[in-house]
Amino acid sequence: MALALSFAGTATAQMAKNVKGKFLGNITTSYNWAEYCDPQECSNSYVYSDYWNQVTCENATKWGSVHSGWGKFNWSNADRTYNYCKQKGIIFKFHALIWGSQYPGWIKNLSVADTKKAIIEWFDEVKKHYPDLQIIDVVNEAIYAGGNYHSPYKETKIIEALGSLAEDRLGKKFNCTTNGYPNADSYQWLAEAFRLARERWPNAVLIYNDYNTFQWQRNEFIALVNGIKACGAPIDAAGNQAHDLNDMSGNNFKNALEEIHNKTKLPQYITEYDICKNDDNTQLTRYKEQFPIMWEADYVAGVTLWGWVFGKTWVSDNGVGGASGIIRNCSKRPAFTWLESYMKTSAAQNVKSPITVGGSSTAPSVSAKLSLSQTAISVGETVTISCTADVKNDELTHFDIYADNDLLVNKYVAPYEWTFTPEKVGTYTIKIIAYGKSGETDQKTAVLTVCEERAPYSGKAIAIPGTIEAEDFDLGCAGISFFDSDTANQGGEYRKTAVDIVTGNNGYAIGYTAQGEWTEYTVNVKCAGEYDVIATVASGSDNSAVTVEAMSNGQSYASTDDLRVPNGGDWDTYTTVEGRIHLEEGEQIVRFFIGGSYVNIDKVTFENKECTTGFEVVNNDNIVVYPNPATNHISVKGAPENVSLKLYDTTSRLVASSESSEIDIPESFEGVYFLKIFGQNNVVVRKVVIK
Repeated sequence: MALALSFAGTATAQMAKNVKGKFLGNITTSYNWAEYCDPQECSNSYVYSDYWNQVTCENATKWGSVHSGWGKFNWSNADRTYNYCKQKGIIFKFHALIWGSQYPGWIKNLSVADTKKAIIEWFDEVKKHYPDLQIIDVVNEAIYAGGNYHSPYKETKIIEALGSLAEDRLGKKFNCTTNGYPNADSYQWLAEAFRLARERWPNAVLIYNDYNTFQWQRNEFIALVNGIKACGAPIDAAGNQAHDLNDMSGNNFKNALEEIHNKTKLPQYITEYDICKNDDNTQLTRYKEQFPIMWEADYVAGVTLWGWVFGKTWVSDNGVGGASGIIRNCSKRPAFTWLESYMKTSAAQNVKSPITVGGSSTAPSVSAKLSLSQTAISVGETVTISCTADVKNDELTHFDIYADNDLLVNKYVAPYEWTFTPEKVGTYTIKIIAYGKSGETDQKTAVLTVCEERAPYSGKAIAIPGTIEAEDFDLGCAGISFFDSDTANQGGEYRKTAVDIVTGNNGYAIGYTAQGEWTEYTVNVKCAGEYDVIATVASGSDNSAVTVEAMSNGQSYASTDDLRVPNGGDWDTYTTVEGRIHLEEGEQIVRFFIGGSYVNIDKVTFENKECTTGFEVVNNDNIVVYPNPATNHISVKGAPENVSLKLYDTTSRLVASSESSEIDIPESFEGVYFLKIFGQNNVVVRKVVIK
């Protein structure tokens, strides 16, 4: 991936001025909340653009800071920073379009429909005011963990509105109104925010941004980013705020950063780095341990420090506010002095970046973009390959499109799309090459996974009432029959897939689970009705949970509540948790969704006492049954008062019921049936032959 991001000119003393691709930025000083870049109290000593080549407004571009009512916008503070960037030739990063905090208070009382209108008005106004944005935090802090979001999205209809917009656009129903992620469709509200942003800023770098990504909610962050990707959203990078590194060693930080990159396969930004320590030596130590790791990582595209003036940010250390600042009393703290020295080294100057940042002399004249309609399909399915390109001072002539090294087409006429139907299981490298008139080219690649056709693991649907063994999820692709937040086969038992299977409870179980993961099973439900759900599970962690969901034609129609799994002290002590779900009759899909990380699932049993597996005929000579196929009618004579009837076929499937002594049967029914006759004190079962 190599996205083009350009800015005009550089200041003479910026620490990253000669670094191709990466920026080293900071935030505004928030002096009197007026969003100045240069510190007013130290303006004779320090000029922002002498050190940093990127700016993020701490507050001025947030929805609640700008949008004060329908059609009312105040851009004065944001413009102060935006114009500063234009004058100084440094990057202006927009923070943030959607966030569950600092939104306009008046949207709390809006309906879903009006919230949709407000979101569109906000996006359109930002586009109108800043049409040339180059880098945007599209969504901020939307992780769902511990029964709530990172920020108070629940106080508004933002989630429902964006989900509804996704439904309008894609023409299908999504489960986007839930507070959490019971299935992949629940990421559609996030994906929709990225679609709206891409339409307005086709050339901007679009970022999802969150905190506690390194120490506390890393798995949830990875699952969320991959969920956005799975929805086909145009997400370009993951933003790690990095407010949680005060006491993290360099080695642990390196491992966490690498894990996030390896599992998301996206460029990374360190968007809000601070070491909030009042003690100079402690702050210096952390900078020395951590900063070179992030700066020298090839997959990190830029680093933004969160505050450079002491006392001017919201973070604090033992009651000392703004202790992350690296200028105190208008003097550089040791961490700042060390940072300047480090940035002059060859290691700091010769870094690589996944996203190109530079002036016109280094920006390519042709920059290709590739997207796939799906990144995982079954054999025989078709994927659409779409190509676009930014062309500067040149003219696009055509695209060449390849699958592995086989040329599929030379595409000279827009739209630059092609369909590809793989015939074999495996992975394919899809490659496009964009050609400019002057001869310059640019190429992009993407990986397409082709797996065996979806089918029940045992070859036939699992019978319900009955038990689903968790490890027997359907055959098929990631994203089709299962979703796992990483490709590693931890545990490695029973089946070799990305789903982690372990030994447990005298058999096998799904383990190493992360929030947002799921597995699906093809089942055949004998009887429609309410089912008791008994899940055999284990957890050595707090807040573990699983949800059982029923799906038909790709859409969810019923689910249990979160089945909260108690902390049993380890993952080898299994217990049962119970819930209820309504199931329709027939073949369908059941999904096990991980609503809280680190639960092991052995099996799930579905019980319905009304749906029996067979009938013992109980006769009563006083009761006479009169079937009349000509009128599709059965009458019962001699039964007690307040009788009720239920008619079953030989597979125990309920075909008709009545609260009286007469029952209508479906047309054209022939064969053997069993009629349950419910009286005041007994139940009689009669065998009925309809000819």
